[in-house]
Parts: sequence; structure tokens; C-alpha cells
Amino acid sequence: MYGAKIRMIREMRGLSQENVADSLNISQSTYSLYESNKVAVTTDMLDKIAKVLDVNPADLVNQQPVVFHIPNNRGTKVGYINEYNSDSQDASQKVKELYEALLTAKDETIASKNIEIERMQKIIEKLLGDK
Repeated sequence: MYGAKIRMIREMRGLSQENVADSLNISQSTYSLYESNKVAVTTDMLDKIAKVLDVNPADLVNQQPVVFHIPNNRGTKVGYINEYNSDSQDASQKVKELYEALLTAKDETIASKNIEIERMQKIIEKLLGDK
């Protein structure tokens, strides 16, 4: 019932089924049954999965799209996926594209912060040198 959405969020986080299963102390094959909706996810297990995926349990069960906030040096880019069909290759590709954009934005943000730190260090050095 919630398997495809759980899979989308797991993939967006860059985690494998094995990673999540290990964190849950269950086998990968058992975890796979949850994602494929072959076994119903209990409320307790849903809470545990949400914790591992760093989302609110309600995010896993509601029908709202998965929303990604991707910060960059010009503000925040927002993307979303509202296709949870486990057979959808397009949705899986969209997750990968958004995750790659997130990594790129993170690198750009770090680079711009480093430039700002260097600029501030030069100002401080100049001010200290003037005394």
C-alpha cells in the first residue's frame, strides 16, 4: 500500500534496500516485501522505516507528492514526484535526477561559502594590518 512511496524516498536518500534493512534489523528480503506491497507494513514498522528515512511517518502514508527542497546559491529549487507506481521507470529516473541535482547544489553551496570565508579572511587581515 505504501511500498512504492517508501521506495521513492529510500532511493532519493541514496540508500539501498540492504542499508535500510540493516538499520531495521531485518533481512533485505523481508524489507523488499514491504516495498513491493506483498506484506502489509505495521504501524510500528512504518514508524521505524520513517525514522531510518528521516521523514515523518505521515509522509509515507499520505497521498501528497514527495517534495524535495534543493538549496542553491540563488535560493531554493523545489522538485516533486507524484508518481509512486512501483513499475514506473520515469519516476525512478526523476528521483535519480533530483538526487544528483541535490548533490550538485550542495557542492555549489559549499563552494560559495568557501569563497565568502576567504573574502572575509582578507578583510580581517587588512583590518588587522592597518592597526
